Amino acid sequence: MKRTFILMAALAAAVTLQAQHPSHHEGKDKGHRPDITELVSDLSDKQKRSIDAITSESKERVSKLRSQQKAVSDSISMFMDRDGDQSKHLNPLFDRQARLHSLISREMYATKVRIDEILNPAQRQQLKQNSKRRGKKK
Repeated sequence: MKRTFILMAALAAAVTLQAQHPSHHEGKDKGHRPDITELVSDLSDKQKRSIDAITSESKERVSKLRSQQKAVSDSISMFMDRDGDQSKHLNPLFDRQARLHSLISREMYATKVRIDEILNPAQRQQLKQNSKRRGKKK
């Protein structure tokens, strides 16, 4: 029982810290992630327009989910600051937070799949190679 309480407290502390500090994903939405046109050199104008539309729609959906995630994190922080057992309030919030994280990941993957469908095999390979190279520079 004591071990469970300590684990819950550690998890709650991690969630609170996450709520208080910007997510590493937030910076990527603010221009830190390269545009696909920087990673794939031979995109047609039609491909560029399609990719721009897909990424714009996805960014809007992810932004809404992240806003919801922030509200949940703020609620978690509020309950974490209270004395006594707040499990009945916190457990549903933890579940909601995990669900939102999952939805964001799924949205990002769906966007990748949609973009992959627009690219030809050589362009997908170029994107993959240039993304890996860029990842090594970090």
